[in-house]
Amino acid sequence: MAATVTLEDVARAAGVSRATASRVVRGGAGVSGSKIRAVTEAISALGYRPNQAARSLATSKTDMVALVIPEPDSRLFSDPFFSEVLAAVNRFFADTDTQLVLAMADRKNDTRKLRPFLYDGHVDGVIVASHHQIPGQLDLLMGAPLPVVFIGRPSANPTCNSWVDVDNVQAGKLAARHLRDCGVRRPAIITGPLDMLAAADRLNGFRQVIASDFPTFEGDFTAASGTEAARAAIPMIRAGLIDGLYICSDLMAMAAISAFKEAGLCVPGDVAVVSNDNTQAGQNYHPKLTTITNPVTALGQTAATMLAQIINTHPPTRPTLLPCTLKQGHTTTPTN
Repeated sequence: MAATVTLEDVARAAGVSRATASRVVRGGAGVSGSKIRAVTEAISALGYRPNQAARSLATSKTDMVALVIPEPDSRLFSDPFFSEVLAAVNRFFADTDTQLVLAMADRKNDTRKLRPFLYDGHVDGVIVASHHQIPGQLDLLMGAPLPVVFIGRPSANPTCNSWVDVDNVQAGKLAARHLRDCGVRRPAIITGPLDMLAAADRLNGFRQVIASDFPTFEGDFTAASGTEAARAAIPMIRAGLIDGLYICSDLMAMAAISAFKEAGLCVPGDVAVVSNDNTQAGQNYHPKLTTITNPVTALGQTAATMLAQIINTHPPTRPTLLPCTLKQGHTTTPTN
């Protein structure tokens, strides 16, 4: 077995001290260009690889961050929201020395999978996406001794600034106003899981515009829950008690519309549908969804930028709230 190349070997080959070689490996601060070139050439010629564990001990940094998604894998791999967030965060860190790792933690389990990333020094910071208001989980996240950035408002009245979200109250208002403009008089809503503030905020915004009572069906952002809620709504649609729906994710909306089709109902003829998320799948669906935009790429990029700034001792002075807009499709027909 070949002997491991050490930093001393590199220093000897480059004709510099070990301290100088170490400074080059750690970024080259205060080292002349000629010595940096000599050390770099020696590293390449000898095949030297820095000991990451030793570097971590010396700098108290791991050069690793985690994207934590407290959802079961069945949702993680079926909902395009997560792949878009992961891609955006990964693109940000791809051009840096920081490695991104993905941590899944089923929200129905306890918090033992989260604790190592948050408390045992494995990573320099964490981005949390799709968290739920589960007893103990938020305390674990907020109390972690490292930077934590939330995609989604962490609580109803957050005390931290390290979060980015879409204005989900505005999303609910846009959906309600559009249904009203389409002549809908008996609206209803299929929400996401109401232990998530995004879902609760969309419902709240919808309620602020629709002053009267309306049927509410709780889903969980999955296709299966969209189908189940649609089947519960079908008798009310046939009875004339519902003529428009705000379905709070494209994934649920596509499943619901498929259930309506199977029942012989026409969208938007029998029931108008406004969705949420503006996914590619929703735009390719027939009929193309009228949907509220959810700037997922911007969410991921903003969260990654915020985390990098906090790690480099530049904490945010305020959270970031991104706007949303309505994108007209073929599941509603405006009357003006």
